[in-house]
Amino acid sequence: MQEIRAKVLSCEPLAAGLIRIILHAPEIAAQAKAGQFIHMLVPDHAHVLRRPISLMAFDKEAGTLTLAIQPKGSGTQIICAMKPGDEITCLGPLGTGFDGAGAQTIYFVGGGVGVAPICGAMDAYATETSHAFFGFRGAQYAYGMTQAPCAVSAVSDDGTLGEKALVTKPLLEKIGEKRPDLIMACGPTPMLAAVQKIALEQGIPCQLSLEERMGCAIGACLGCNVKIVAEDGSWTYQRVCKDGPVFDAKVVDMHG
Repeated sequence: MQEIRAKVLSCEPLAAGLIRIILHAPEIAAQAKAGQFIHMLVPDHAHVLRRPISLMAFDKEAGTLTLAIQPKGSGTQIICAMKPGDEITCLGPLGTGFDGAGAQTIYFVGGGVGVAPICGAMDAYATETSHAFFGFRGAQYAYGMTQAPCAVSAVSDDGTLGEKALVTKPLLEKIGEKRPDLIMACGPTPMLAAVQKIALEQGIPCQLSLEERMGCAIGACLGCNVKIVAEDGSWTYQRVCKDGPVFDAKVVDMHG
């Protein structure tokens, strides 16, 4: 983990309501793993809290990080308005990443902005027998499919991209054809809960990347706690920023 001044190489639309930013941050890129994130300091004097942004891609040789950011609040709007040549203070890489070691067939599940970290996981772990399942609100919100390293099935809420269905529908159909060794997922909480249910019922190992509001992003403020359940039914809390954002589906309580 390092704090650096990263240079903006590009900042342009990726899909409706989504901006792709490429940073030159060799110190962070050299240490990055799929599923990790960085904490970005809004380049003004009004925003004290940083913004956690997942890594969509990273290139260790080029020293670059690729991010997909929704300009929803004033802080992310300022970040997404940056120009090539601007600099921004970043802390990272942070958190645990995905781990696909030993898995020959992985099914990747992403929804909305959660597709971004799944793209990074695909780059790291996809094989010829892997498959990705993406869910978007509509075709104008879609991204991450054209250069995917494995086959992709996409669905949408309005039917303008693929079938009008939940992303779990093609996932279940594919599982019926071939069981994967592992599922990796990131997206809205209801989607993660549904994927978790499928994985647990079918006995398939599954890793879930959670999204939570964060204060410090280094485990000190305890503002991003998530409920963790043990086999005996007892429970505790862990920090999404430090202990996650990737958790084993067997232990994280998606309803807590």
